[in-house]
Amino acid sequence: MKLYKVKLVGIFSSMFSSISTKYNESYVVANDSNEAYLKVRSFLDKNDIGFANQRELDSVQLLAEDTQYPECKTILFVGDKP
Repeated sequence: MKLYKVKLVGIFSSMFSSISTKYNESYVVANDSNEAYLKVRSFLDKNDIGFANQRELDSVQLLAEDTQYPECKTILFVGDKP
């Protein structure tokens, strides 16, 4: 598994109240970057949050990986692996 930071182009917290969720930026555990974006997009589509064009992908950044020698240099600890 990998941890990604997914940014969208148009849903900004200023569109909602100051206590709302920042839908334009999410942290997602997924197997790859495409799956990470699709998880976010699916949630927003299902809950009808923002307009369709605001749900478009801006960027996906790999932050950490669940492996001893990650390419991104940061280990993600998930579950009870020793």
